[in-house]
Amino acid sequence: MRAIVLADFGSTFTKVTVVQESTGRLLATAQSPTTITTDVMDGYETALAVSIDSIGQPVEIAEKLAASSAGGGLRLAAIGLVPDYTAAAAKQAALNAGAKIELLLSGRLSANDVSSLERVKPEILLFSGGTDGGQRDQVLDNAAAIASARFDCHIVVSCNREIASEVAALLRVQHGSVEIVENVLPAIRTLNIEPARRAVHEAFIRHVIRGKGLSQTNEFGSTVIMPTPEAVLEATQLLARGDGTRPGLGDVITVDIGGATTDIHSAVALRALAAGIRSAGLPSLPLTRTVEGDLGMRWSALGVLDADSEWLRHQCSDMNLDGNVIQNACQRRHDHPDFLPESEREAKLDRLLAMSCITQALHRHCGTFSTIYIPGQGTEFVQEGTDMTEVPLLVGTGGMLVRDPLGVDTLQAAVRRRKNRSLTPKSPTAVLDRNYILAAAGLLSTRDKKAAYTLLREQIQES
Repeated sequence: MRAIVLADFGSTFTKVTVVQESTGRLLATAQSPTTITTDVMDGYETALAVSIDSIGQPVEIAEKLAASSAGGGLRLAAIGLVPDYTAAAAKQAALNAGAKIELLLSGRLSANDVSSLERVKPEILLFSGGTDGGQRDQVLDNAAAIASARFDCHIVVSCNREIASEVAALLRVQHGSVEIVENVLPAIRTLNIEPARRAVHEAFIRHVIRGKGLSQTNEFGSTVIMPTPEAVLEATQLLARGDGTRPGLGDVITVDIGGATTDIHSAVALRALAAGIRSAGLPSLPLTRTVEGDLGMRWSALGVLDADSEWLRHQCSDMNLDGNVIQNACQRRHDHPDFLPESEREAKLDRLLAMSCITQALHRHCGTFSTIYIPGQGTEFVQEGTDMTEVPLLVGTGGMLVRDPLGVDTLQAAVRRRKNRSLTPKSPTAVLDRNYILAAAGLLSTRDKKAAYTLLREQIQES
């Protein structure tokens, strides 16, 4: 039997999925701790051997593909001028490329900003600023400031096209690896993130993954073709839109809860606003990823408490628990990120934290609707972001949801906590990715969309 091996090098575990070539039928899955301290291929080989042995018949491996978030994933800094425009556009381009944004700067860069860049030492810097034909001086000043900074990384220039060459020339004085792509925001309310996203993706393969020192083997560098979050976004899009011969399931949102972050991916069909509603902020995109660095089950548990303290304490009160219980629980999870619940009470507290992560992350990812009264003019209706109220499918993944028999219930309960003015889904069907198929399917889709779609449809289930 000919098979394709799909691997996800995670920060904690390396997950291997083996599928039949041409059909996408799942043959085996296995995982092993990611062996960062030696060579990441050690853990990979262990998981691969277990998965192949479990198939029970001879297998010929036709191809090996991998995604990686090991070693911190793709660490990026983004720079723009206006927070809600060029900086926001650069951020979205980076997120859709699967990056972890270590630093986002806007406005005129100060000495402290430059020091922050030197301290963060990003692997890639996405430099934006000014619409085409717009702001020049401040963008050039920012480039000059970065040119004097003491750090080395690949730089993608995606700014006002009229000065892009000048910006690149300034940056090459200190940073030799610089490339120019089209502006992420050529005009106000015109997003053009794909060239920058593609450049960041390619730089990850060329400059980053082979430079992390995660493996001494050539195989690691040759099999990793994208960051793990980008693979999940590809799978989300495939599930929504189909493979070209079979229709997709319609609009889809995926929720990935981790120890440090909660990631939301969405693939939706954009619809015109109803008459009388004004749009605010950047225009919506059909494919979007957001990462909430303060919402996580372990390292970021205290951030969850800060974001949703009143609700969490109220829920504890309903469970007849002291008000300090949730504070102590979050502190314990923060201090011991390998913590696993050993009692039903701790399991319930984990579910509360998961609900909070999902609710808060969805609220930030989806749009909002506001009614504004203007004296002498009447009422104005404003929508900011994307209306996702009618999204029919919500896919959950991540350790807590996957391990918990009540994972679907947790997803559904989080959705029911819709906030006022929020355009989050009203009543989606909740399903789980229990075998961590999303990243594997995203990888497979780069070679065979039909097989990848079959894998998704067969493996992502409600329970």
